[in-house]
Amino acid sequence: MIRHALGGIMAVAAMTGLAAATENSAQAIHLKEMAGTVVVQGVEIPYRLTTPDHPQGAILLIPGSLFSDVDGNYPAMGLAPHAYADLARQLGAKGYAVLRMAKIGPGTGSRTIDPAIAAIHNDFRTRIDVAAAGWRALPRVSGPRVIAGHSEGAVVAFLLAAQPGIDADGVVSLSGPSQSIYAIMRDQVATLNAKPGLEPDLTAFDAAIAALRAGQALPPGLAANPQTMMLASMPPTAIAYLNSVDREDVLQAVAKVRQPLLIVQGGWDFSVPPRHADALGQARKGLPTERAFFPELTHFYKHAPANLPPMQAMGIATESEPAVADAIARWASRLRR
Repeated sequence: MIRHALGGIMAVAAMTGLAAATENSAQAIHLKEMAGTVVVQGVEIPYRLTTPDHPQGAILLIPGSLFSDVDGNYPAMGLAPHAYADLARQLGAKGYAVLRMAKIGPGTGSRTIDPAIAAIHNDFRTRIDVAAAGWRALPRVSGPRVIAGHSEGAVVAFLLAAQPGIDADGVVSLSGPSQSIYAIMRDQVATLNAKPGLEPDLTAFDAAIAALRAGQALPPGLAANPQTMMLASMPPTAIAYLNSVDREDVLQAVAKVRQPLLIVQGGWDFSVPPRHADALGQARKGLPTERAFFPELTHFYKHAPANLPPMQAMGIATESEPAVADAIARWASRLRR
């Protein structure tokens, strides 16, 4: 069962209408956007619902690991890729109602109501409760109801879809990982420290992760090491959250998703490289699974110049590639209720 589903989650019915008109090739598609909030374990979390005039399905969009607002911007980092807003409006133009949620954190519009209760959000599993609140706020319309999660949000989507009482018709992994968070971070550190013909020395990073997994303080000297200074600067609450994410067995989680799964992956993704999509597909072991691979797209489904460094690719603010929404809409149209 979803933990604390009765005691800690309350949908807030304060909705404000925001009219939006989106131009789609030759014809104008009218989309209505409505803002709302859910309260989950002492925290108020914003969402935005994009709805076409005659929805033929509904999709919950779960954000990734960083502090993002409902549009998929990262105010604390000064990045505005707006990938979630792009995807919601592109899917809306295809006839799907899309509810996108903010991720709890500074600048995202989330608001702590009860600090004592809100401490539970330092546990990754509380993200399932948050997503479940979004799922209940998703309108009941004709056509399929789909859970989609981006990056770390894909893991949340897998876990939510397997919960009793969640009547999803399909699940979408948007650049979802196949490994633990520390394993992904290790790969990223290795890429940043790579030199032609040489394997990077990750001794310091491995020592730091071993200590964190054991619940110990970081060894002396790691605060100044480029590989580990970010970990050394994190408060205990952030480390607690990372440890809780790290404990999840992603391949086991995706194998428990009985609904059809669509794996969406960009080939120019330096945060979650394409091999993760391959591993997720292999873990399905015959369960209904399709893939949509876009060789030229980044983690946020942007087109990036060939020589652009990975961190700069995170900040591309052009519109996300509409072909991703096209692929999701085609796949969802084949789902049966």
